Amino acid sequence: MDRHSAVYRFVMVAVMTAVLEAAKFALNAIPNVELISLLLMVFTTHFGWKDTMKSALLFAVIESIWWGISIWTITYFYVWPILVLICSRLDDSVSVLFRSFVLGLFGLLFGLLCTFPTLLTAGLNAAVAWWIAGIPFDLIHGVSNFVLCLLLYRPLVHALARIRKARASEV
Repeated sequence: MDRHSAVYRFVMVAVMTAVLEAAKFALNAIPNVELISLLLMVFTTHFGWKDTMKSALLFAVIESIWWGISIWTITYFYVWPILVLICSRLDDSVSVLFRSFVLGLFGLLFGLLCTFPTLLTAGLNAAVAWWIAGIPFDLIHGVSNFVLCLLLYRPLVHALARIRKARASEV
């Protein structure tokens, strides 16, 4: 990898992370409606899983610094990377509808995935209770992920493709 390519990738990871933070901040007032899942899917498709993984982990670090270390910020260190790995298995031929189902299922299972720190610190009963109490939020998360992906996946991918094309013509 040449020096310019390394700098470009470094900057892209920083920009992806900034976009994730801006998207999180923009929708903070709406419980369990988020663009992070969709953006990680789009970024994985466009930039590859390695750079997207760096951005997901950097996002988790920034969230932990901003909000403080807590059970939910700890989960970001494994939940978002799991999503990046899942998205890395989807090739370009996968339909937007299937991608929407993947993100919808991820949203439905988000609370379950987040129970592991509670399981380790408070036991099985507390983890199950915490998960069950969050099911209404997981339903909102799953439905909103599905709808947002269905509506925004293709426009976001096209926007990134136009940016890549413009960059290629400049170089």
